Amino acid sequence: MPKRPNFVSTLLAGVLLLATGLPSFAASNICSFQAYSDDSDPAGANVRSGPGTDHDIIGVLKAVHDTEGYDWSPEFAVTAFKDGWFKIGDIRMRDYGDFPPVDVFKGPGWISAKLAEFEVKDWNMREAPSLDAKVTLEMASDTPWYLGTARITTIHGCDGGFLDVTITNPAGQTKRGWVTDLCANQATTCS
Repeated sequence: MPKRPNFVSTLLAGVLLLATGLPSFAASNICSFQAYSDDSDPAGANVRSGPGTDHDIIGVLKAVHDTEGYDWSPEFAVTAFKDGWFKIGDIRMRDYGDFPPVDVFKGPGWISAKLAEFEVKDWNMREAPSLDAKVTLEMASDTPWYLGTARITTIHGCDGGFLDVTITNPAGQTKRGWVTDLCANQATTCS
């Protein structure tokens, strides 16, 4: 019979890890933010029944083009993350351009996190998913980590309105940490 870990040993290991000051990358993977689809494929982004391409396609998120030449994509609530995929719901086209708001798909469904777009409004990367956590990187416009030029290259997880990400700057350097204050508005900045 396999031996179970001792509760006190497990708790002590967690305390020791926290005491080292290493960044905390543990995530609940329960998300609470908005995003929009960003798929260059004219056929649209596939929404699947589970987190992966081996799951059935249950919907498609397709951009619309207005008379002024702008593309507008469906926006959605992100509620979970698993293996590079976001669980989404309440998908709708907002009243951008010439189009009235329209509900596209209630959900839930799953979309590749690579096809979800949002702007990070808080220019501080943190070591844990909390506004009180230590800032490990400032991403202001006068730094090589400015999110106007640096890009989120990997999403590792989420915890509420925080994302555990790796960003890469134009020099190819990478940093990993938690970002928040995510904005899905395609026409203006979120306040």
